[in-house]
Amino acid sequence: MKKSVFIGIITILVLSGIALTGCNSESNPQDATISQAKGLRDGTYVRITGEIYQIFTERSFRFKDSTGDITVEIDTELWGRAGRKPPVEADLPLNIEIVGEVDKEKGADTIIEAEFIKILN
Repeated sequence: MKKSVFIGIITILVLSGIALTGCNSESNPQDATISQAKGLRDGTYVRITGEIYQIFTERSFRFKDSTGDITVEIDTELWGRAGRKPPVEADLPLNIEIVGEVDKEKGADTIIEAEFIKILN
């Protein structure tokens, strides 16, 4: 009897926590600005909209919106799924929507690791 009551209480607490925080995943990203994304927990999925204005490498870019800027990592195959090749300097600025995961490495800047991109211009 005590065991089933305990399991019931734990189940209610877990489900309440999920309902309060929302089930955040790649399929249910949180709409955010750059400023907001920088303040979110590591592993949170976000949808950000803005522009790529600088290229570091074939998969690393600087991205900005009206609240700030952040480094985003976009794998080459995501560009192909979006119907284009990775941008070159002549393509910039490139308006884009990114769904990705907030990545906070200890001692490093927050970045967004893209899981999906949509070209807006």
